[in-house]
Parts: sequence; structure tokens; C-alpha cells
Amino acid sequence: MTTGTILLVDDEPAFLRLAAAWLEKQGQRVITAANGAEARAAFAGARPDLVVLDLVMPPERTPEAGLALISVFSAVPVVVLTAHADTALALRAVAAGAWDFLTKPVEPELLRFVVERALAKRALDQELARLRAPGTGDDGMIGASPAIQRLRDMVRRVGPAAVPVLVLGPSGSGKELVARALHAAGPRRAGPFVTVHCGAIPAELLESELFGHLKGSFTGAHQDRAGLLATAHGGTLFLDEVGETPPPMQVKLLRFLQEGTFTPVGARQPATADVRLISATHRDLETMVAAGGFREDFYYRLKGVVLRSPALTERREDIAPLAARFLADTAGRRRLRFTTEALAWLAEQSWPGNVRELKAVVAAATALADPGGDGTIGPADLGFARSGELPAGTPGPAQPQTLPEAVAALERRLITAALAATTANHSAAARRLGVSRVGLLKMMKRLALR
Repeated sequence: MTTGTILLVDDEPAFLRLAAAWLEKQGQRVITAANGAEARAAFAGARPDLVVLDLVMPPERTPEAGLALISVFSAVPVVVLTAHADTALALRAVAAGAWDFLTKPVEPELLRFVVERALAKRALDQELARLRAPGTGDDGMIGASPAIQRLRDMVRRVGPAAVPVLVLGPSGSGKELVARALHAAGPRRAGPFVTVHCGAIPAELLESELFGHLKGSFTGAHQDRAGLLATAHGGTLFLDEVGETPPPMQVKLLRFLQEGTFTPVGARQPATADVRLISATHRDLETMVAAGGFREDFYYRLKGVVLRSPALTERREDIAPLAARFLADTAGRRRLRFTTEALAWLAEQSWPGNVRELKAVVAAATALADPGGDGTIGPADLGFARSGELPAGTPGPAQPQTLPEAVAALERRLITAALAATTANHSAAARRLGVSRVGLLKMMKRLALR
């Protein structure tokens, strides 16, 4: 028998008492709530494995209020209770995210059966998340340099703690990878890891994305929608490029960090979410605070522990294993390898784009590799993949003998340079070349560029 913690939500005291006694007799731990506010508080505090929810409760006593709660509890299976033969409401609940439904009066054996199935699903979800999460022996951070070893040791020590973490470092240095390693090293590893790209979401949409909204709260809000905070309940919320957060949103996030509550757009009642906060930025937040561009109180709330993701030039001894991993990921079944000179060339470069740029160059060099060649990638291949030019002192490719060969060589050079300059973004590369994305893909296929 699968057991767990069940949150039972109903406004009928007799039902709460009898159902709780029956479930506890089956070995379950039961927490009860008589209304929506109590249910939210109990969910945040107890972190149950299952919610059994009556859809019509005070003070609203409308199905819509109960349906809105389903998204709040979406991190775990939700079984809803409906009036006898109210099939339409039950289907609406399932469409809103409920896992199953029961009609009143509830038959005890049917309640036991549905609860056990729901708890079994919850256990399988947690096990799957645990297996997918990087383990302590594979945190995803490649390399053995002193810089990466220090960072790995800090992740091991800070991961189990509940304090917020601020990850600093230049663009492309792997700050999100550090955040995922912290999540995997902590007690919430079985919970969700939710990323919010603060600089990529328009300011007018960021509040809805984070906090969620109710149906009709603004034009286009055709149904209730849970925000990323509710989605991250029981896990980790990662604020990437937090330095780009608009000042009004800084105030609202500060309130959440202080009180643990937030208000969805269009709602009157606050909601709660139990999340661990990890944030990252490549910007100097202290300078922004001094200049008035970032709230000081918000900064100190984020700053619980500060970790720094090193630039690639601070860990040159890791470049060769990183490049080898990227080559294995992009080569597929092709047997490709770097020459010794190629690895030395990689280690000597400045890499302003850090690990992200290295990965893009290796991918471009893999695409350029001659299918009929000896399977080696040398400095000339890497230099051509990076900038469309050959490194000084390296032999150039054989000169084409015919006009079609010359045109193909020029196309190959221009396309590869555009892909390297845009980190292999097909749309951006097409705009750079002045062609459509479809046209670019056709040319790449014709030229055997992967």
C-alpha cells in the first residue's frame, strides 16, 4: 500500500471527520481544511502528496472558486469532490488539471482505491524526477581546474541549505548549470526546477508569468492560469538575469521573499508558494544599487550566499574536456576527434562568450567536417568555423577548380561565419545573410552543412 500526506479540503465537518478517520485507519497522514484560505496555508506548510478538494466551499460557494484552487495545488495530484451526477463540473475540473474526481456521497472503498492510485502516481513522479536530476557524482559541471573544483565544493555545501543563492559570472559561463546543481544537491531535488528569464519576458507580461492570472483579468486572459511561482511549489525558482527585473516587479518579488505570499493578476486573495530562490546575473548589482537602478532591499534578500561562475579563461585546463564533450554531443555517429594542435589552439583563445561560444564553435566545426576525410578537426577548421578566416600560419583549403566549386566554397564560408557569429541560431544567421530561414536551411542541406 502506498502511503503519504493528504490534504482534505471540505466545508462539512462531519465529512472531514469521517473521511480523515477512514484514511488514517488505512495508514495515511491527513491534514484538513474547511475553506480555501485554510487550504492554501496548509498546502504551503505541510507540502502534502495529494489534495482531495471539494469544489464548492465558503466564502464564495461557487465552482469557479474551487476550480481556481486546482492550479494552486498543481504540483501534486488533485482529486476533486462533486455533487452526485454533476458530470459537467467533474469534466471541467479534469480540464483544469485535476487528476481524478469522486461524487458525493463518497464510498469508502472507492475513496481508498482512488487515493492509493494518486499516491502511487506521486511516488512515481518523484522517483522519475530523482533519476533525471544530476546526482552528486555528476553535477553537470565539466572540468577539474581549481576554479571549478572550488565551485563544485561550494555547491555541495550550500545545496542542502535553505538560504537564497545569487550566482554571478559573465555571460555564457554556465550560471544556470550551477543553479541546477544546487537544486540537485538539496532536499528539493524531487521537486520542479523552474527558470524565469527576467530579461526575455516583456515587463508588462512578467507579473502574469510569475504570479499567474484569473480569467478576464486582462484582454486575452480567457482562462485561469497558474504562474511560475505556483508551478515551482516544493522545488526551486531560478531567476536568470535578475538584474533585468523591472523596478515594480522588484517590489512585488521582495514582498514574496519577505512574506511568502503573492497575488495573481485579477485576484483579491493572496496565494502562497513554498520555493527555494536562486538568482543569477552577469551585471554588477552593487553598482546598480549605488546608481539607483536596483533596489537595495531586494538585492540583500537575493544575496543570501554568493557563488561565482568563472570565465572560461580562468579555467583553461577545462577547455579540452569541454570541447571533447561538445564534439561527442554534436558528432552523433560520426567518428570525429580533435588534433593535438586543435586542442592547443582552443586553449589559447580569449573566448569572450565563454562556454556558450566554445560550444557554438565546436558545433560549427563539426558541421564543416569533411564526410570523406580522416575524421580529424584541426586549428584551421576551428578558426574557419569561428570567424570564417584561417588562423595565421595554417595551410588553407585546396583552391576550387571550377566556378560552381568556387561559389559553393564562398557560400559555405559565409554561412559558417554567420552561424558562428549567431551561436548557431538559424533565424538570426538568415537575417545576417539576407535570406529566409527556409532558404538558409535548403542551402545548408545542399552544402552538407549540419
